[in-house]
Amino acid sequence: MYYGVEPQIASSQTGYKWSFASKTSKADSDALKAARAAVGAATYNRSPSDYMPVAGGSGRVQGPTLPSQSDLTLAREDVDVRLHTDRDLKRKRNKKEEKERVEDMVGPKEVGRDGMLEKKRARREADRSFREKGDDGFEADESTLMGGGDSFRERLAKRDAARKRVEEKKFGPREEREAATRERADVIRQKDRATMDMFMQMAKEKFG
Repeated sequence: MYYGVEPQIASSQTGYKWSFASKTSKADSDALKAARAAVGAATYNRSPSDYMPVAGGSGRVQGPTLPSQSDLTLAREDVDVRLHTDRDLKRKRNKKEEKERVEDMVGPKEVGRDGMLEKKRARREADRSFREKGDDGFEADESTLMGGGDSFRERLAKRDAARKRVEEKKFGPREEREAATRERADVIRQKDRATMDMFMQMAKEKFG
């Protein structure tokens, strides 16, 4: 019974069936393979090397394969890294632009020796302003600071009264503050005494 000719790959049939195929040179054969690869690349949008026959194989063209799970994971990680890098660059760029806007409004910050001199000048101005005023903000002329003038004691009394009012407003009357301090001290002593009693009881139970 005749079963027909066993199907084979066209390239294999061409290699031994056609008589003129044996007369082609290796260069012609390579050129033909390159042309086939170029046509396949243009048709399926793949690299020409994907269509070149593998040495020792059947010469069958492999179709596209789906990416593996590891490839998908690497792709997601690459996207995350790119997004993180873009956010960092954007944050640095915004910070730089904000600094430039501030410098445009108030001028660049003094650095180096000029900056130190500017700080010293500002400190001297602050010290001078503090010396010209009392502790509570009232003006004190030179005679008052040196102890002269008829109203020197009156000014001192006003200063002390103002200081006392500030303290009472901030911390409460002095008597109440002292009472609160004593109360806190009593609470602390009671806690310490209770802690020592507990330790003594534990030691007694353990060692007898």
